[in-house]
Amino acid sequence: MDLNLVRTFLVVAENLSYTKAAEQMNLTQPAVSSAIKRLEKEYGQTLFVKNGRGIELTTKGYQLIPFFRQALDIIENAMHMREHFNVYCNEAILHCLWPMENITFTESPQDKNALFEHMRQQKADLIIDTILMKDSSFVIEEVHREPLVVVCRKNHPRIRGSITKQEYYQELHVLNSAMWENLRGFEQITQEPIEERKTNIISGSIAGLVLHASQSDALAFVNQSFAQKWADKLDLQVLECPIKTDLAPYHLVYHKRELKNPAHKALRENIKQKLANYKS
Repeated sequence: MDLNLVRTFLVVAENLSYTKAAEQMNLTQPAVSSAIKRLEKEYGQTLFVKNGRGIELTTKGYQLIPFFRQALDIIENAMHMREHFNVYCNEAILHCLWPMENITFTESPQDKNALFEHMRQQKADLIIDTILMKDSSFVIEEVHREPLVVVCRKNHPRIRGSITKQEYYQELHVLNSAMWENLRGFEQITQEPIEERKTNIISGSIAGLVLHASQSDALAFVNQSFAQKWADKLDLQVLECPIKTDLAPYHLVYHKRELKNPAHKALRENIKQKLANYKS
């Protein structure tokens, strides 16, 4: 059997859309539709039927998924025992991991909702980020937690070594543009109602946050390890946040097909160990 037909079937089954499958595989929609028809001809049964404007799997289609997925995983793992991996990592903890042998790190996109799509398109083998949603196609496991802090320049005219809640809201703020479900990280992690903050600038990176804070009187809200790494170099004060917050959670995200892949499993264990060593 043509493995390309199997791959196409699994992508269509995951998306339940010929159009989305075609986009993901960089093929035309007619090419995807033709591949499914060829596969149906081989089995002598229909694998997809129309459902309104979309499609759905037939009983036979559902039955084939686990067998095709297992067979394809075995073949692909044997064909290319992975020696190099592409890992998307949240900028906040990238400094805890980089560099690592045989890994190309890419900072996670600011549009966090795009992370799963990048994984589906196989642009990333693994994601390390704060994940607030679930997807049945992926494994999501927490691997790291750390507190968040407030930073400002050492020569700040009003802040000296600590900050109250009232002082926090009186100052200007540098905000991160990253969003999850239309909420910023600060809004997602606080344990209490928050007031509107006076915005000085919105930055597309955590590095941008601390750089702007070091050159102005604005405050920034970042994770503790990142703040401590750059505090001396940028002449920053690192302050306990006066707003009650949870610890920031970071997760490994990967496709279920990689769960038992020895090379991918070794990659995950190496990352977990490096994060554990950094915390200790």
